[in-house]
Amino acid sequence: MNINLSEPAAYSGEAPDQAREHTETGPGGEVLGRFREILLQTKDLGWVDKTLAGLSHKMLWRDDVTGASIALVRFRPGSGIPSRHAHASNQFMFCLRGRYTYVPTGLTLTEGSFYWNPKGSMHGPTRAEEETVLLEIYDGPHYPTQPDWYTSPDDAR
Repeated sequence: MNINLSEPAAYSGEAPDQAREHTETGPGGEVLGRFREILLQTKDLGWVDKTLAGLSHKMLWRDDVTGASIALVRFRPGSGIPSRHAHASNQFMFCLRGRYTYVPTGLTLTEGSFYWNPKGSMHGPTRAEEETVLLEIYDGPHYPTQPDWYTSPDDAR
């Protein structure tokens, strides 16, 4: 056995796809992978548009069992999340560039800002005052149900 491989896990995203050495069947019949460490150059990844206009992402890692994920998200100027909502897990964001405002409170993320939105906390709507890139981390699933601003269930993951 290669000691540089992970225990069997259900990870997805660009980095895990590149790091998967092989797959095996888990105790519940699910397909699990064994992964090696990997360095991912995010500049080499393309932005993937979501079904909400002006929003795109680069999915870096996802635990398909728990719903936890790490992604870069980009909002074009004037775009944002259109309505008040809550998440099914903790949401963490680090602003890499731009200005991203929570309209009702005026709270604005700028370069270097760290934001924690606790599980179940109502927030939004939001607006990007300029092109904004955030490192976004969820410690579980994103939403309790698919928000109406997404037409694809994949966008709510």
